[in-house]
Amino acid sequence: MARKPVESFFVELDRFVTDDISADAAKNLLIADTIAERDRLISSNEAGRIWKRTVNNVPDAPESTLTVGGSILYNFSSLSQAVRLGLDECRRRSPVKSGAYRGAWIVLCNDALWEHEPEDLPFNAEVQIVNPAPYARKIDTGGMKMSMPPKIIEGARQVVRRAYPEINVSRQFINLSGHMGRWNAPYLLRRDGGRKGSRAGQPVSYPSLMLRDTTYR
Repeated sequence: MARKPVESFFVELDRFVTDDISADAAKNLLIADTIAERDRLISSNEAGRIWKRTVNNVPDAPESTLTVGGSILYNFSSLSQAVRLGLDECRRRSPVKSGAYRGAWIVLCNDALWEHEPEDLPFNAEVQIVNPAPYARKIDTGGMKMSMPPKIIEGARQVVRRAYPEINVSRQFINLSGHMGRWNAPYLLRRDGGRKGSRAGQPVSYPSLMLRDTTYR
């Protein structure tokens, strides 16, 4: 289970000023301590690598502009930790006879394949975790009997939702197109299916775990 992340980090200069130290000296010490604490939170995985800074209520202002009575606020996105947990859960719940299905999970960021670490996902991104294997839908919906139970996406959704209630998490069927890992999408049905409108030659849609951090919109 991922450690519950720090969502924000706030310091005020006026609480740091005393009779024994000048305002400028206090400012420099506070900035140094604040940056060190920010970096410690990130390196310990208590905060994500993606953050927004506000100084004296001015977004994106540098720490050096801090004034007496002002403050430094870092807002950290927990989206990356939620995506990491969701990806781990999808893999953990996957059947592993050959390992092909378990190893096929991918991450899409704003509808494009994300080939970087989840920790580098941008603020306010819409993320899908999806398996492009042609039999992914059958495995998830129970249409194919496997060693692991179906509803992989729903099981992962519940885990992520409990761990990160600030993240919008849902199960959605999406369309895929192009080369996705070892698979080409979409998969075309070879014969008429039991579902209404499922005809041979039609592309299948893929169950996905959708995540969106709406905290800082």
